[in-house]
Amino acid sequence: MPPLWYGIAALCISTLALFIAIKNYRRKAGLLIRGGFSIASGIDCNDKYVSNVLLENLKDRPVTVFSIYLRIGHNYYLEVENFEETPLLLRAYETYQKEYGPIQFYGINFNRMNLSSLLDDDSVKKRLVLSTSDGKYIIPSGIPRWNPISDFFRNHMTAVVRPVHITYNGKYVGENIKYVIEICGENEETEVLLIHPNDFNIKKFRNFSLTRESLESVALLNDHLEEQIRNGRLICKSFKVHDVNEWRQRVTEFYTAQTIDARYYGLLRYHIVGRLLTLYSDRKLKAENAKRRFRIRPVASTALTPNDTDE
Repeated sequence: MPPLWYGIAALCISTLALFIAIKNYRRKAGLLIRGGFSIASGIDCNDKYVSNVLLENLKDRPVTVFSIYLRIGHNYYLEVENFEETPLLLRAYETYQKEYGPIQFYGINFNRMNLSSLLDDDSVKKRLVLSTSDGKYIIPSGIPRWNPISDFFRNHMTAVVRPVHITYNGKYVGENIKYVIEICGENEETEVLLIHPNDFNIKKFRNFSLTRESLESVALLNDHLEEQIRNGRLICKSFKVHDVNEWRQRVTEFYTAQTIDARYYGLLRYHIVGRLLTLYSDRKLKAENAKRRFRIRPVASTALTPNDTDE
């Protein structure tokens, strides 16, 4: 290989090494945190409040956070969360998310303050500001979020389907579960058993089995378990039988309409036919709203007023 090619190869390797070194330095040096927040309101309080904060550390180094603020405009710093007693350690590439509930009011010194008008005004700039071990850090950019609801407004063939769960003590209760038995042992440990309608065919307990009759009602199942306690086959401090059908009725009372069978829509039908139908539906809705506004438009009264009568 000619000496010139040796020099070119060495230069390329050196440049690559320098690029990697700079990238590693930038990955570890300084702070780079993205963040987002949500502002909510409801019937539980009169003020708008921060309901959610999401922070994402984009550096390969941990960050110690002492407090989170929302800067409103240029001069208002709304304290969202204070970690002074136990600082938050945001590890490398870690995400922190926290939900917040309704408030009583906002206070400054010994006075109350109303921030709702500023929180509700989109023209007032709002930024998350962190108090960190490196000092004040203003989060430069938000975390981009996507929601399929936005796709629905562009194409009404988009369907957002949500699973409806029933959980108890961290356990998911499926549709085929009939009873939930909560057993408190002598060592104060709680065990949760999920009972199917046909569990008389299998052994759910070590020293005894359930019977077909005991699974007919909560009362019969209670009697059966109390009998096993008297016979020494079930050792516990207490137990409670929950009827899942009662929980299920409370969950399903909002879903009273028909069951829809999901159909497959091809690419062309979804993107072309669905989009055209959406445009037609939006135009039709605009026309109906215009007619409704025209119908409720106030009409000038023709009745005589005292000023119109002859003196």
